[in-house]
Amino acid sequence: MTDFGLHLDHVGVVVADLDAARGVYDRLGFQLTQQSSHKAAIEPGGPVVAWGSGNRCAMFDQGYFEIIGITDPALHHVHIDERLARYHGLHLLAIGNDDSARLGATLSSRLDGVQPMMELHREVPVGDGTEPGLFRIVYLADELFPEAEMFFIEHATREVLWQPDLLEHPNGVTGLAAAIVCTPQPEQTAARFAKLIGSAPTTGDDGGISFPLKVGTVELVDAALLGARFPGVAPAASPWFAAVRFQVSDLQTTRNCLAESGVPCHEGAGGKTIWVTPDQAEGAIIEFIA
Repeated sequence: MTDFGLHLDHVGVVVADLDAARGVYDRLGFQLTQQSSHKAAIEPGGPVVAWGSGNRCAMFDQGYFEIIGITDPALHHVHIDERLARYHGLHLLAIGNDDSARLGATLSSRLDGVQPMMELHREVPVGDGTEPGLFRIVYLADELFPEAEMFFIEHATREVLWQPDLLEHPNGVTGLAAAIVCTPQPEQTAARFAKLIGSAPTTGDDGGISFPLKVGTVELVDAALLGARFPGVAPAASPWFAAVRFQVSDLQTTRNCLAESGVPCHEGAGGKTIWVTPDQAEGAIIEFIA
C-alpha cells in the first residue's frame, strides 16, 4: 500500500508512574515535552471526553517516542491497566499514513477486525499554553497483530506536535530507525503483518525479518535471535514488543551522554550500535545507531 505513505510514526512505552518515567528518560538524554492529557470517545460514536491517561513525548525530525501513563485514576484508563497487566514496557506501534479514512476503508474491505476510523484529541503544550492536537486513527482487533498494539495514524495537526525547539536531544537522537518485536513464530507474524501493510519482508543475514517502510523499519525476531543481539535480556512476555532503535547523529555523542548520566550501555555487534537494558528504560531495550 505504497500510495498511503506508510512510515514508522511513533512507538510508545507504557508506564505506571509518568513522573518517574520522565526522570528515567531525562537521564537517557531525551528532551521530553510537557505532560498532556488524552481526550476521545470511550465508545465509537460517543462524545469526546477527558481520559485519565496522558503522555510525554520525545519529538524527532523523523517520528517520535511516547511515554504514556495514568494521569487521573478517577477517569477512564482501563487501556493502561490492561497493558501493564501484561508487562511494563513497549506496547504501542503506530504506523503513519496520509489518509486514515481511505486506508481504513481499504483494509476493512479485505480484512475482518479493522475498526472504523476514530478521532483522538489531546491538548498539546505550546509555549505557556496549549493547542488542540487531532489524530485520525484506525485501530485493529487484537487477533490481527497480537504482538503489539498496532494502529494506523494520520496527523491532522503536525505543526502543533513537531515544534522546532523540541527536536534537539542531548543524546543526539534524530529519528526512529526501527521497532523490534520478539515473537515465537516470526514467519507467521510476518504473514499477518504483510497483509496489513501490503508489502513483503526481507530477511537479514542473521535471520531477522524486516519490513522497510517509507521511513523506518519494523523487524521481527525470535527469542534466540533477540538473545544473540542483546545478551542477557530475556523476553518479558511472549510475544513481546522488545526494542526501539533510534538514529543518532554521532554514536560517540550518545556514549558520552549516557556516561555523564551514569547509565551503563553495551556495544552492539561490530560496534555499530550501543544499547541500554530494559531495567534502565522502563522495560524497553533502547538501541542507538549512527
